[in-house]
Amino acid sequence: MGKIGFGEAVKRGLKRHCPQCDSPTLFEGYLRVRPTCPVCGADNGRHRVDDIASYFTVLLMGHAVIAPALAVPFFWYIPLWASMAILLSALTAATLAALPFIKGGVIGALAAAGQPA
Repeated sequence: MGKIGFGEAVKRGLKRHCPQCDSPTLFEGYLRVRPTCPVCGADNGRHRVDDIASYFTVLLMGHAVIAPALAVPFFWYIPLWASMAILLSALTAATLAALPFIKGGVIGALAAAGQPA
């Protein structure tokens, strides 16, 4: 297996693909990482992502959803219960949608950096 560039590995991970061979086999399910790639044999299970993917997801969603939500009262008047229901639903959906992709990107970054288990 040749060494791949950092940017390429992160880009592959963000697509939820194996950082080494770019096959769509990084995850077995929603967030469970496949221990070894069935195509190239890369040991993707050795990368400990732990909470960093969740941290990056919350940071991104805070800027992408919460910051614009603070501007809603200046442009559109709706009752507080309605705005909370809409914004919390949007925040939950966006967070759950982004988390696997961000986790893949972190795995790609760790694979490129050659972090041991």
